[in-house]
Amino acid sequence: MKLKTRKLRHPSGVVINTPILIPSYSSKGFVLRRTNDGIKSEICDAIDIAKEILEETVLISAFDLHHDYLLNPNDFISTQLTFLDSGGYETSSYFDFSETKRDNTNQTNNWDINLLETEINKWNHERFPAVIVSFDDEKVRKPLEQQISEAASFFLGYKSFLHDFLIKPETKDSSYINIDSICENVDELKSFHIIGITEKELGNSVLQRMQRINRLRNALDVGGIEIPIHIFGSLDPITSILYFLSGAEIFDGLTWLKYSYFDGLAIYSNNLPVLDGEIQITTTDKNVKARSIHKNIYFLSKLKNVLINFVNSNEDYNVFNELGYSNIGCVIEKSMTIFKNQQRK
Repeated sequence: MKLKTRKLRHPSGVVINTPILIPSYSSKGFVLRRTNDGIKSEICDAIDIAKEILEETVLISAFDLHHDYLLNPNDFISTQLTFLDSGGYETSSYFDFSETKRDNTNQTNNWDINLLETEINKWNHERFPAVIVSFDDEKVRKPLEQQISEAASFFLGYKSFLHDFLIKPETKDSSYINIDSICENVDELKSFHIIGITEKELGNSVLQRMQRINRLRNALDVGGIEIPIHIFGSLDPITSILYFLSGAEIFDGLTWLKYSYFDGLAIYSNNLPVLDGEIQITTTDKNVKARSIHKNIYFLSKLKNVLINFVNSNEDYNVFNELGYSNIGCVIEKSMTIFKNQQRK
């Protein structure tokens, strides 16, 4: 596999270069509260803080739009491209690796593919170019061939959007995707614009997840299929780097809302005033959170540039030291050495 970036071209004319690091919003795992405008998620506070500085991409859930848990998209989306997720995360028992609490999943039976289509049909695609994600329901598992067929049929009516096919485990007793099945059917994936997999369903270790990303990327390359791989639920700085070096190019997650990025790491936000010289320990928690969100957005932009620089540098791991943590290049190189050694076996 030759490491590369590529252009993601939207029917509207918007073009974004990969890698793409997408700040996500979801009501799941966050408190719902009663306001003058109805029941809203506490992430509306973060939306208010971030709306002026998020420029490239953002991910929101059609489920949250349907239940009106967010602000009106007209009032906060100013990005070039919006990823409109299908609501499977909000209605499942699934949590991404960044989750630290499990008490508020906001699950409801009031969600299905018809409601998803209603939200997509209401979407102002001329004002807000968007990527839509195929529908999934954790209660129903299907063979890959059926997943592909149903997703292709679903996307047929939405030519004004880019199409992100989310591959799921095929049976109820499977926690992970069947990478053998996917690689055997790789030619059937060429009709989609993006191939998505959740981080948790890739495998049972960082190494296994890297290996499976790499197998899929190699299979796509051999088949001449120039579409990027999207890892859902992965916006941690370290693993996003490793997954990118393995062949993925699009990453989204809630880590940027739950932690603070500092020196290339995701840390406990309350430690930010102690470590970051720009914030004092007298700063209120509310203001620390606001500063953290701002800094995280700028960090993601920096991380994207560093990944591009790495590709253009003929894979000089010292490039990663620009992220702040002076030893991060060595750490990444060590992990990649283990990965490459395993690939040779």
